[in-house]
Amino acid sequence: MVDMTDHGDLMTKFLSLPFPRVFLYGEQNSSLSYLTKLAANGVELAEIPHSGHWPMYSNPVAMWERIADFHARTRR
Repeated sequence: MVDMTDHGDLMTKFLSLPFPRVFLYGEQNSSLSYLTKLAANGVELAEIPHSGHWPMYSNPVAMWERIADFHARTRR
């Protein structure tokens, strides 16, 4: 994943996906440099409270609730 991020133009690929997208991140990472770019390109940002780099470990209930909410609102 790091190699894809650094050398595989992962951001461009993610932003060009033709369906609703969400980016989940822990509140300790709320200063990530690319959050503004994601939001400006129509990606829903989902900050997971009380978590850092791995929200699925720090706050799994909140993470899965956000995923379920996104899925319920965007499924076709």
